[in-house]
Amino acid sequence: MDSVLLISTAATVTTLVAGIIAAAAIAFTTCYMLTKKLKVTRVFADRLSEAKNPLIKRTKKKNKKAEATAGGDIDRSGNISFSGNNGEFQKYCRVGLISDLHFPMIAVNLADVIYQLRKEDCDLIAVTGDLCQNEKGREKMLEFMTGLADAIPDVPILVVLGNHDVTHVCGKNMDKLSKYATAVEKCGRNIKVLRDETLRIDLKGSDSSVVVAGFEEFIAGNPEKRKNVFEKAVLEAGENDKLLLLMHNPDIMEGLRDNITSCGKYSVALAGHTHGGQVYVPFNFEFRVLRDDRMPRKGFVYGLYEYCENNRLYITCGLGQSFLPIRLGTTPEIAFICF
Repeated sequence: MDSVLLISTAATVTTLVAGIIAAAAIAFTTCYMLTKKLKVTRVFADRLSEAKNPLIKRTKKKNKKAEATAGGDIDRSGNISFSGNNGEFQKYCRVGLISDLHFPMIAVNLADVIYQLRKEDCDLIAVTGDLCQNEKGREKMLEFMTGLADAIPDVPILVVLGNHDVTHVCGKNMDKLSKYATAVEKCGRNIKVLRDETLRIDLKGSDSSVVVAGFEEFIAGNPEKRKNVFEKAVLEAGENDKLLLLMHNPDIMEGLRDNITSCGKYSVALAGHTHGGQVYVPFNFEFRVLRDDRMPRKGFVYGLYEYCENNRLYITCGLGQSFLPIRLGTTPEIAFICF
């Protein structure tokens, strides 16, 4: 009798363990498949109705009037097209945005990424950091950047570096980082890595331009230098020109808030770094407990935000993965920003 009971118990335990393993395998496979799904997001960044403000949202019970001005989520319908230079679009700057490629931890179809960027009529392409997860991804990353530059030779590709580029690839060595940036630029004559620099780009079919300020990665840059770069960009931007801020880590915005608010010039900022919360955990747990990034902790994780007066901030969830080769609650994204 004891042997029968023992066999029965062992069979039950075995079945339970097998069930847990099977469930875990299914869950992992499902999360991994999300890394291969490419989402295309299009948004008009200068429309208040499409912007969010997590600070207002948190205090909605205290200030319903303020909540009414916060707007809703961005339009993910995909019905907006930037193609063509008709009268409506001549006044706009059109930006294709990719970020957080994290080579070799990128699972989307790279040919599809290039195709999507090529078919849109963009004034420029922005790549906002973390091109590589580590040194192992450098060769594939350079191949991708070369292919992208060859596919759209007449479109400027502006790059800022991320924390993985600085730390995991270059070991925080500034000489190595400079050589790394140079290697990226050599992938195409239309590629420029901005490291606390500004650049003016003419808009297609228009007499106006966009002045771009590209900021050095947060952990490698200097707060005072960032302010100087921003002020320089404001001075360079004429009355009819656009002002675009590129950065990897959105925390850079906190140091520029007063300057942005007081400058009197409207700007759009583009960032990555958060992955949109690569693996979704309720109540913003990842950023409140596991990470020390300030902006995501306040609720600026993914999407279009009304960050402060004179500014809209778009944070993309990026293309690749970091640490874990899975996603949950978010998918890789190419964003097209029009403002």
